[in-house]
Amino acid sequence: MELAERLDRLWAAIIDHALVAAVAVAAALAYAAARGSASLGLILGSCGAAMIALLAVQVWLLTTRGQTVGKRALGLRIVKASDMTNGGFVTNVLLRAGAAWAISMVPVAGPIFAVADPLFIFRDDRRCLHDQIAGTCVIKA
Repeated sequence: MELAERLDRLWAAIIDHALVAAVAVAAALAYAAARGSASLGLILGSCGAAMIALLAVQVWLLTTRGQTVGKRALGLRIVKASDMTNGGFVTNVLLRAGAAWAISMVPVAGPIFAVADPLFIFRDDRRCLHDQIAGTCVIKA
């Protein structure tokens, strides 16, 4: 198995973040267009539903395939570093994404972690801190 290129991982992350931004922009545009005719609650509810749907797709892909939409688009996959198998929900969602998010929310240490996490990709094993926490690596699918 060949490790994913650093630039491919960056593009995959950009795609994933762009999807979230697109949902937020669509909600803002819908609100601006319907300001007089629709309630803010309806528009925010629609935005929330779209965000939940996107989250559900990402969690499903991470659990079943070890991919996000961005990683799938670029032909990348998350695997356990120990045996190169899909880590499933606990490894890919809870440990890799959830733990990293939780750590980044800790006052003072969180922002340091958030900056240091992606910088670890420049090591020889190309594993960010969140990969090391979960025991994963990203490979070319």
